[in-house]
Amino acid sequence: MKKPKKWTEVYPAGTKEGDEERKFFIALARNQKWPFRSVASIIQDSGLPQERVEQILEKYVKMGMIFPHKSNEDHWGYWERAPEMLKKEKPLAKKDQGKRIKRYLEQAADGDDVEFDI
Repeated sequence: MKKPKKWTEVYPAGTKEGDEERKFFIALARNQKWPFRSVASIIQDSGLPQERVEQILEKYVKMGMIFPHKSNEDHWGYWERAPEMLKKEKPLAKKDQGKRIKRYLEQAADGDDVEFDI
C-alpha cells in the first residue's frame, strides 16, 4: 500500500490559499478521537465558508488524501486519521491467480482447447 503525501508537504504554504487549506486540515484532523468530521464541523472550526471547504475537499479527494465516510456522506476523513480507507494492494499470488483465471476463461469463451498451466 503506497501512502499519500502528508498535507504539510503539498499545500501551498505562504499564500492566502495555503492559509485557508491549513485551517481546513487543522479542523479536519484536529483530534485523533474523530477520524471523520462533518462539513459543518469543519466550517465551524476553520471559519471558512462552505463553498471554500467543498473546493478544498474536491482538490484533496482527487489527490487521494481525503476520503468520504462509508455510510455518512457528509463526513470526511484524512488518510492519516483513517488509514483503513487506503486501498490495499493484492498480494502478488492473488494477482497472478486472477490473470490465469481470466486467460483461461477468455480461451474457453473463444472455443479454444484450454490448457491450464499451474
